[in-house]
Amino acid sequence: MEDNQLLRYSRHIFLPEIDIDGQKKINSAKVLLIGLGALGSVVSQYLCRAGVNELCIYDFDKIDISNLHRQILFKTSDVGKSKITQAYDLLNGVNPDCTINLVEKAVDAGILKELLPQYDVVIDASDNFNTRYIVNQACYTNKKVLISGSAIQWSGQLVTFDFSNETSPCYECCFGYDEEEDLNCAEAGIMAPVTGIIGSMQALEVLKSLTEVISNEETILHDFNFLTGKTKKIRILKDPNCRICS
Repeated sequence: MEDNQLLRYSRHIFLPEIDIDGQKKINSAKVLLIGLGALGSVVSQYLCRAGVNELCIYDFDKIDISNLHRQILFKTSDVGKSKITQAYDLLNGVNPDCTINLVEKAVDAGILKELLPQYDVVIDASDNFNTRYIVNQACYTNKKVLISGSAIQWSGQLVTFDFSNETSPCYECCFGYDEEEDLNCAEAGIMAPVTGIIGSMQALEVLKSLTEVISNEETILHDFNFLTGKTKKIRILKDPNCRICS
């Protein structure tokens, strides 16, 4: 590790759980981020600043004025432009050591089949169930770690699935399968800082997974109500009737 890298990542390296070996793992890691909305805006910045070797951003949307209150990568002059191309310019300026790859297409099982073998961890920061189902199945098939987050109104959820562990449940074990879409932020509203908290926690879970600082034997869904300050931890078990992983 070069002197400028030792200085850039020194606050990580000072952590005894990380040290130089842990930072080297981060610096060699390849991460796939699906969705560059409010969660993805936060995740992408933290992972880029943390020094991941390669970050692939997968999104096809354009910036809308209604995004600006929570999607912290973007500014007013960006409205109407491609999210991932605007993010590319900003993130390259943040940390040139991090290679940014872009996939500007709708999420597709065939594209994921080609992409996933190249990456260590997958982050689902999407905003609809159909995408989450596709990502879940692809990650299960490829035995990848999947870190899934969601936020709506005053609430947020976070769960990590480690499909390298044969006993791990999957997203559908946790939430079931329903072709009917749930409410989205456009219909139900969202308190902006909620997305920042969940996105930060997703980035944290990625870095913990890459550095192997803690071993989780169980799959836990973290459910947060930020209006009341209440938090629930729900243990998720493998569903013997799951259409994906049973």
